[in-house]
Amino acid sequence: MRVSTFGNLVLVFCIATAFGSVIFVSVSWVFVTIAVASVFVYARMRFIDELDNTSLEVERTVLDKMVFAGEPISVKVQIINRNPTPVFGTVEDLVPEDAEVASGSNRIVAVLKPRTVESFTYSLKLARRGPNRFRGLRIERVDPLGIFEEEQVFGAESTVNAHTKKESFDTARRIAGKEHFEYSGVSKAPAAILREQEFNGIRDYVPGDRARDIYWKGLSKTGRLMTKTYTKEGSLKTTIFLDCTRSMRLTNGGISKLDHAVDLSMQLSNVLISSYHPTGLAMFDEMSIISETSPGLGRHQFQKIVKVLRNAPPAEKSFGENGHVSVAQVPLTTMGAGRSREGGGFLSAVAKIRGGGPEPGLEGIVKRLIASDRNQQQLFVFISDLGSSRNAVLSAAKLAQRSKNRTLVIHTYDDWYAKATEALDAVELEKMYANISGYMRVEAGFRSSGASYMRVGPADTASRIVRSIRRGLV
Repeated sequence: MRVSTFGNLVLVFCIATAFGSVIFVSVSWVFVTIAVASVFVYARMRFIDELDNTSLEVERTVLDKMVFAGEPISVKVQIINRNPTPVFGTVEDLVPEDAEVASGSNRIVAVLKPRTVESFTYSLKLARRGPNRFRGLRIERVDPLGIFEEEQVFGAESTVNAHTKKESFDTARRIAGKEHFEYSGVSKAPAAILREQEFNGIRDYVPGDRARDIYWKGLSKTGRLMTKTYTKEGSLKTTIFLDCTRSMRLTNGGISKLDHAVDLSMQLSNVLISSYHPTGLAMFDEMSIISETSPGLGRHQFQKIVKVLRNAPPAEKSFGENGHVSVAQVPLTTMGAGRSREGGGFLSAVAKIRGGGPEPGLEGIVKRLIASDRNQQQLFVFISDLGSSRNAVLSAAKLAQRSKNRTLVIHTYDDWYAKATEALDAVELEKMYANISGYMRVEAGFRSSGASYMRVGPADTASRIVRSIRRGLV
């Protein structure tokens, strides 16, 4: 509790009358001093009692069904005063960090009457994707005489999960109708959905072949009944693995690798679904799978994937030199060993604590997906900066190679996300050269494991990735 400006004036006046009563030996000034001091003490005791007995309920509602970062959303706040006395003060809804009030105001001067409901509405722009935390409702209270002030916070904290920016969401819907995902060497297993047939060759007729495929011109030349053969392009079961480790979340002024990867995952999944490839998504961090949805082609599969992506952790500001983990700084001696000995022991200990199996993370889910459908070839797409998750991704690629499945690694290249604020000197150039040399060895390790590999930066889009795959450039 603090004394207001008016209260300080009252206090100064009380002290002045006290000195006056001593100097002038005036009984009237003594009575004035006692009266003012009594009012001061009474106001304080009464205000303390009001603060202790205040009972307010706060209900905050986001009126928009879809919440996008950078787009205005409507927020309605209701305050229920269950006190038998009114509450005076300035009410402020504590908005998330870096959020901007678009219209209206989250701060009002109100008199909350006894046993009534007060409400106000305002529009807010959330600055970032992911969970945005409202810290409660703050009331700057003043006692009825205006002598004392106090701040109180009511209502529990609440969180609003924001999608990525609306432009990225619209792009995911738009390119799904324009781009077609084709991957060389589609599974030979019978496909649930057949889209195209391409002429493959001619062979001898076998009873049971379709009459319309018989090659009648060959009959007059060879005297044998022959039939045309076709290759059928079918659906390819695909799972996108999104790296959510700390190195992916760090940002140094520009877009974080994770924010870009979320956009790419959303757009690629919609292109895959529109191309009749059953698609799922899984997010993983240093220890386990955060959230996942199994591959599917259902009507609401894209919405399921978007819902999973909403649980991706938010980006974090880096206070280091560049905010990125360089492969050049990590020994390459464990490239073929999966997890390192220390890392494997740590993850095993974590798995025992959490009650999980021996492989709670990336390798475990890849094994499960392979075991669930051994008769059809699958595609595993990893979007990662290959920092702390590099060995796990490499092990998963080797698992896919041994089981005759396919792997595509989309590498969010560190140096392309670092925001250069000034011209690079010789030391920085040498460091970048060392990084690219290290990443070339990483790329060689993945390609030797049968994985396709491509390096992307913040300017790359899902359209560019799909076209590169279709042209066989990865």
